[in-house]
Amino acid sequence: MNLNRIKTSKLEIVKISVLSILFVMLYFPTFHMFIYDWSNDENYSHGFLVPLIVGYLVWTKREKLQQLTPQPSLWGLVVLLLGVSIYLVGTIGAEWFLKRSSLIVVLGGLILYLYGIEFFKTLLFPLIFLIFMVPLPAIIYTSVAFQLQLLVSKVAAQVIALVGIAVHRNGNILEVSTGPLAVEEACSGMRSIMALLALSSLFAYLISRSKLKQAILIASALPIAVVTNIIRVTATGIFAHYFGREVAEGMLHQSFGWIVFMIAFILLFLLSKLLDWILPEELEQEEKSS
Repeated sequence: MNLNRIKTSKLEIVKISVLSILFVMLYFPTFHMFIYDWSNDENYSHGFLVPLIVGYLVWTKREKLQQLTPQPSLWGLVVLLLGVSIYLVGTIGAEWFLKRSSLIVVLGGLILYLYGIEFFKTLLFPLIFLIFMVPLPAIIYTSVAFQLQLLVSKVAAQVIALVGIAVHRNGNILEVSTGPLAVEEACSGMRSIMALLALSSLFAYLISRSKLKQAILIASALPIAVVTNIIRVTATGIFAHYFGREVAEGMLHQSFGWIVFMIAFILLFLLSKLLDWILPEELEQEEKSS
């Protein structure tokens, strides 16, 4: 009996080792591209934090995972096949988003195949959270960022005019008394949206078990990011009018980025408290189930 257990254990170790080596070999070029993009694209600099956050989330579930009994599922092979198929399509079509996203599917398939459905369910959120380290396709990112640039420019111009400052908008260019101010891609809100989506998802997952509250908090990332970037552009225009473009576009403009993100997080926190007040019954059910 003991010999059989030892043999089974050795077989499991060999299986896990072989699959792990194949996984690393398959995705090694993808890991390299992840690091390159996170290092060179400020829109995805938060990507370095995502694996660390996922590692922490898995660590918080260590006691629950230890209580589970591995029950390998052949459905994992189906998920693995799907992930590898996505990888091949991405490789043939030179579409990096598909290649990178397939990593998450393959990883989920490995967990399901080696450990079973209960392990997969327990680790589902950390798995999904990995999507925030994957850069969006350039064509989607650029088109959305451009529309947001126009929206932010339009609203900011109206707010600046309301406080009595003469302003003229031409597309994403705001003309104030000291010269033109370009509402660039960084001010469109896309960078904030990417980071805030990750932050709001993590925040919602950690503070609430209510699916409704989690959904509302995650969905709020988009409007909060747009509103805070309107505040950023409006403040830049006002400072440019009174203190000159050099002051507004210098260190002050850079510091606005951090200030805006802090405001966004405060708004997210206040929204969570408002939801606790509006939906007290949901809160009670969460406390009973915890």
